Amino acid sequence: MFTVRSIVSKKAEHDSRPAWIILVAMIALTQFYYWTRADVIGVTAASRTWVEMTRQPISMLGHNLAAGLILGLIPLLCARGICGMGCRDFGLGLGRVKIGMVWLAIGIPVAILAAKFSAAQPEMRAVYPLDPGLTSQAGPFARHGALQFIYYSAWELLFRGILLFGLKEKFGFASANIIQTALSVVAHFGRPFTETASAIPAGLAFGGIARQTGSIWYVVIIHWVVGMAQDWFIVS
Repeated sequence: MFTVRSIVSKKAEHDSRPAWIILVAMIALTQFYYWTRADVIGVTAASRTWVEMTRQPISMLGHNLAAGLILGLIPLLCARGICGMGCRDFGLGLGRVKIGMVWLAIGIPVAILAAKFSAAQPEMRAVYPLDPGLTSQAGPFARHGALQFIYYSAWELLFRGILLFGLKEKFGFASANIIQTALSVVAHFGRPFTETASAIPAGLAFGGIARQTGSIWYVVIIHWVVGMAQDWFIVS
């Protein structure tokens, strides 16, 4: 004899929406990684010449706008269609502002210290800034910051918004947080080891902040400060 609880459990068991969300994220990341880079990923060996594995790099403008589209807007539209959730459900509202401000007060100084450390690493300086012509002049650096804000907004929307909030009802917060962090770490492959390794604790922490605040924007700001401070320390 079926009870109401067993019927609900059966429905949850056969709910394929989380799988479709993960598929959307995988497709978006694959397209972005190989088609819209601002740099080139390649391979070489002692007996082989350098072979480029990704398409020719595009401009920083194109790279950041592509991030907004491929990592942000398109996955959001797909996820809304799959889940029937609103934009606020994916963390696009301001959420709990007081808690968010506390996290900004904590996170921004930590982000600047982390950026100072990473900017001193030779392997990081070999990769960043992605714009090789970037200088510390106010105008160009401000334009760079505006474009990078699009990039970090799309990144956080995909991982801490769509994946975390889209999966937590099915899997619970802990599992959803690990899943989104795992995918974000994989998305760092091809970057210096220290950056990829730091994406593990950072991804889990960012997921926790997004959950507490109910918004991705506080994480967007902290992540953006890390990237911008690192570029500043390198070019200044």
